[in-house]
Amino acid sequence: MKRIISLGLGLQSTGMYFMSCKGLLPKADFAIFSDTGMEAEASYKYLQWLLNWQRDNCGIPIIVCRDKNLFEDLLHSSPDVHNVSIPAFTANEDGSIGMLRRQCTHKYKIQVINDYIRDHIYGLSKGARRPPTAIWLGISTDEIERMAYPQQSWCINTYPYLGYYTTHKGECNHIDWARPMNSQDIVRWLVLQGLPIPTKSACVFCPYKSDAAWAAQKEFAPQDFASAIRIDEAIRNSTPKGVNSPVYLHRSCTPLATVDFDPEQKQNWGECSGTCHI
Repeated sequence: MKRIISLGLGLQSTGMYFMSCKGLLPKADFAIFSDTGMEAEASYKYLQWLLNWQRDNCGIPIIVCRDKNLFEDLLHSSPDVHNVSIPAFTANEDGSIGMLRRQCTHKYKIQVINDYIRDHIYGLSKGARRPPTAIWLGISTDEIERMAYPQQSWCINTYPYLGYYTTHKGECNHIDWARPMNSQDIVRWLVLQGLPIPTKSACVFCPYKSDAAWAAQKEFAPQDFASAIRIDEAIRNSTPKGVNSPVYLHRSCTPLATVDFDPEQKQNWGECSGTCHI
């Protein structure tokens, strides 16, 4: 059975990649990163460093998929382009704040990786049955609530940091070779190995941000913040998608460029599954 690391460029999945390369975990066959088109500048720099490390150390092959570009699709939305919604905010007529459905992760992350596995790793036609495949997901013990069952029958969700794998049939079984770890355990291991710690990976315009995160992006990554403003302005009128109220990236339902962020507000908005940046 092939082992595929779902590489999100975050702490857990990157640590999982290194542990597999160095023999602490079984050797995976591939690591796949799906680029949505506008990750943080720091994440792209880390990706390039990681690709160089993989080349110089004969590491597990890293595949970067750029088949779909969420940034461009949102920026140039038109009736001719089928777009999915991001979990942005709307102000209802009664004054309450609503949130759009999060469809982006499935189409621009999960589906892209699944299609690559079908088309290139197995060389199958669309609709063909894929053999059972272990998809490694970097969820640590302090995030165990994120463990989930796969939607596809061929997919076996494998959690090396939790010690379990789950199947489409609702099974949850123990992994003998697992290395249960929390996020701090992973940080310590990377430090002891002399490896750089990756920053949190996510689209620069992801609405699942605290004010503190927005403020930090504005101050320390102004180019990323400028890109987020472009998306915030582009999605304002989402009537072609059936959303009649104006749409915003920030919970206050005001233009991102004018928000006075509270650096003490550190709680993320929304129920982020973390799938994008594990």
